Amino acid sequence: MNKGKSTPAKDFGRAVGRVILRILIAIIRVLPLSVGLAIGRGLGKIMLALSKKRYNVAIQNLKIAFGDTITSAERDRIARASFEHFGMFAIEVIKFSTMPQAEVERRFDADPEEFAAFEELMKREKGCICVTGHLGNFEVAGRWIVPRGYKVIALAREARDKGTTKLMMSVRERNGVKVLNLGRSMKPIFAGLKENALIAIVCDQNAADVFVPFFGQPTGTVDGPAKIALRAEAPMIFFYCVRQPNGRYKLQSHGYYDLVSTGDAEADVKRGMTEVNNRIEEIIRLYPEQWLWFHDRWKSSPDVVVPETTR
Repeated sequence: MNKGKSTPAKDFGRAVGRVILRILIAIIRVLPLSVGLAIGRGLGKIMLALSKKRYNVAIQNLKIAFGDTITSAERDRIARASFEHFGMFAIEVIKFSTMPQAEVERRFDADPEEFAAFEELMKREKGCICVTGHLGNFEVAGRWIVPRGYKVIALAREARDKGTTKLMMSVRERNGVKVLNLGRSMKPIFAGLKENALIAIVCDQNAADVFVPFFGQPTGTVDGPAKIALRAEAPMIFFYCVRQPNGRYKLQSHGYYDLVSTGDAEADVKRGMTEVNNRIEEIIRLYPEQWLWFHDRWKSSPDVVVPETTR
């Protein structure tokens, strides 16, 4: 049965969902951010309570990633924090879309040396592939980057409901990011790079394009970033926006990588995506509570081993 096929019941449910989403957006926009974040944590707790399956996925993923290096209590703490984080994530995306720029500036920190290195990279005028993951809040970073003269194009997947896709695209574009839905022509990506744009790709979810290490395990991974980098001869920069204990947001660059062609396309793509996974893993280890542990990251990885844990 085609889960995406339209039926009267599904159409009605999606229409109701759009109405609820519009109401939520209207409410969040007028609330102080601190109140919104409290609501977000509550939404995360509700999601956790309603989805034991997702909680179990998070615990298994933490076992795969960390084995016995953390205790069962620590796995539980990180898993629960991950749910709360993504509740707050959703609120932030909405809130920042209408936040005055002066308030945005007040809430962000960026290392001057890291930003200077980024500016030097952009002077090549080949654009840049901005690689990130479902960590921190990658969606709101555009509110800080775009006013500094840079164009950001984010690759995204369409929701099953076109109305929801349009609504969320509007929110994201108010955060300064031009959204390009996947599945369409690749021409706008390369056109953007020629215009010295940042092509933002979130590439830490389950896939089966190429199998390369991630937390020491052979992991199914997308190959798009490496293929684009090779074809466009554009650098990959590893970029994150993480929430700090003081409530501010830190824009953090985790270095850049030039993927140079050796003539062996398959080996080059594997080398490039191995580097991507290594960089993403490093930042996850720094901020484990802010990563999407309840996504089934190793679903397409038949050789993955779930360690027997004793702690």
